[in-house]
Amino acid sequence: MKKTLFIFIALIGLAIFSQSANAQNQNFSMTNNTGMILVDVFISPSASDNWGSDVIPKDMILDGETFDFTFTGVDPEHCSWDILFTADDGNKYYMRGVDLCSITSITLSK
Repeated sequence: MKKTLFIFIALIGLAIFSQSANAQNQNFSMTNNTGMILVDVFISPSASDNWGSDVIPKDMILDGETFDFTFTGVDPEHCSWDILFTADDGNKYYMRGVDLCSITSITLSK
C-alpha cells in the first residue's frame, strides 16, 4: 500500500514538474500607442479567465512610452495569449490571440 501511494505521488509530482518545465521566461518591450494613459496591463492565456499580475513597472504608462518586462509564463506549446489594458478613465481594452512565442515587442492600440 505504501509503495503504491509513493508511486502515485511521484507520478503527480512528475506531471506537475513537466508542465512547469515548459514555461519559459521571455523579455518583451511594450509600447503604449493608445492615445491614453494606461494604469495596468495584464496577460492571460487565451483559454483562461485568470489575468494574473499587472506587468507595468510603475503607476502609469504615458502615451508613446515604451517599457520592458520579463514574462515568466510563456509556454512554447501554448502561444496564444490575451492582453487586457486599462486606461486612466477606467475603460478596459483587449488584444486577443497574441502569439507571444514569435514576438518580443508589443504595441498596444485601441
